[in-house]
Amino acid sequence: MPSANAWYLRCSADEVGESAVLVGDRGRVLLAADMLEDATILNEDRGLTTATGTHAGHRITVSAFGMGAPIAAVVLHELAMLGVKRFLRLGTAMTVGDTQLGEFVVAHGAVRNESTSASYLPLAFPAVPDLPLTVDVEAAVAASGIPHRSGLFATFDGFYSDMFETGSGTEPVQERYAALARTGVIATDMETSAIFVAARALGVAAASLCLASVSGLTNDKMPHDERIAAERALLETGFGALTAHAPVAA
Repeated sequence: MPSANAWYLRCSADEVGESAVLVGDRGRVLLAADMLEDATILNEDRGLTTATGTHAGHRITVSAFGMGAPIAAVVLHELAMLGVKRFLRLGTAMTVGDTQLGEFVVAHGAVRNESTSASYLPLAFPAVPDLPLTVDVEAAVAASGIPHRSGLFATFDGFYSDMFETGSGTEPVQERYAALARTGVIATDMETSAIFVAARALGVAAASLCLASVSGLTNDKMPHDERIAAERALLETGFGALTAHAPVAA
């Protein structure tokens, strides 16, 4: 049974939709609220900004978790306890291999190099998305016309030790990325594998669609204006995927 109220998100079951978007940057929640109809800001405590609105007649909740797997799992867990059934991570990722800046990347699974997912299910359990929801994501991405690719993500806890070269990690980041590319990994992030595993443990559906905004090889970023426009397109695409087969709100 859904919980009456969320501990950290400070919202109730009747204030959320059946589908939710999980983002890192709270600014994306505010952008999403401008894009949704009849949007209401539900929470801003601890930077976990959350809003609910409608898109094409479907209620969608958008919630920010900041950075990293632990808080992403907290937000997903609380929303699941409130009755949310479908989750889509819409965020940014670093390129691996042939992935190019500005592309949309769809996760077909993720390497579990973070620690949070192990608190939900053993490491032997694969971090894989919900297939029907991922099919809807793939269709929405194709319809967007934005260059895209699909494949494996690798999720890490240590941004400056595992993903971004500072000389602080256990091995050179470029060597790690080269090894990942050889096994079909297309992007790295800090949340996807934990979201997939936590969702499975909680009995809800989850998928992940990201914008490749930083080069894993050079650490170059997308130009600011291009990234902002791409993040808006990312939200539009995600809303389309979530509402493709979802029940219309009464």
